[in-house]
Amino acid sequence: MNSQTKNKYLESLLEALSGIRLLLNRDNEARFIAARPTLSELKRQSLPDHLRMSVKKRKGARIRVRRSRSSQQRQFLLARWPQDHLIETTTPSIACVVRGAADLHINDYVLHCQQGDIVFYPVGVAAADGSCVHLEGDVKGRRCSILWIFPGRINEQGLVCYLCHSNEQTHSSETHFWFKNHLLAELFQGIYQEEEQFGYQECIYHLLLVMLQMLQREGTTGNAMIAPYDLHLGYSPHPGHDPIEQACDYIDTHLNSNLTITLVAKHVGLSPAVFTKRFKQQTNQTFNEYCTACRLKSAAILLETTELRISEISYYIGLTDCQFRLLARKYWQCTPGEFRQKISSK
Repeated sequence: MNSQTKNKYLESLLEALSGIRLLLNRDNEARFIAARPTLSELKRQSLPDHLRMSVKKRKGARIRVRRSRSSQQRQFLLARWPQDHLIETTTPSIACVVRGAADLHINDYVLHCQQGDIVFYPVGVAAADGSCVHLEGDVKGRRCSILWIFPGRINEQGLVCYLCHSNEQTHSSETHFWFKNHLLAELFQGIYQEEEQFGYQECIYHLLLVMLQMLQREGTTGNAMIAPYDLHLGYSPHPGHDPIEQACDYIDTHLNSNLTITLVAKHVGLSPAVFTKRFKQQTNQTFNEYCTACRLKSAAILLETTELRISEISYYIGLTDCQFRLLARKYWQCTPGEFRQKISSK
């Protein structure tokens, strides 16, 4: 992903953060809804007057996800309901309705939310997997945008944020950004603990405001980097976009996944043979050359801008320590540690 495209997505994310902050300040309260495993449990809490709920029974069975060291993305997953497009994750998350009215499928019910509603997903509560629109019933003329926030996995520091958009029958997700700041992670944890133990809306309101303000500040001061993983497995190609551009975006944001030609070609709707040919024609690189270049570029940024250990950076870009060292010697003519020293001495 080039810097112009990255900046466009970051500006969109920062605009969403600003919009949610304005709505919170205008209402002087958090329209905060904590998702629960059942509809009856959900109704035990104090809910916004406008919030509607409806029953939506699951059709398929729960499938436990086998853990895999080769895919950091899978480490987020506990279970899937493929027929219902739901997942159960190992980390809590927050969904902020930025624009429009959104219908959020949770376990066996749907929350019909309005702009400004903030839904908290505890661990173990099933959420949409990102492959379908967040709209129920007649979707003609309807659209919504949701800002997702969840903890990062590297050293448990910082938060990951991204926007998704539903437009009638089309769903798409923007680039995931990682905001590496330990205070952000603590604020998110504070919201989690406050909701679990006390549920005081006023405390949650102030914690949310501070967290959103810090995210906005980190983004405007250049402290947001592209995350190599996402919380939701669903991936929907952007309508009207070139498949190879979509593939490059997917590679850039899934560096530490087990990237293969077959996998990425399937995501953008091409056969492996056609994908391989078109990818080389449009990028002047083979698939493996492009993946290697992206991994080294991300590694260089992390070596320059963070204090992460070499092993952590290797994990972040989807390589073993040995693979990272070999590539560094081949392309940089030095070890990753020596590369960091050269950059810091300039």
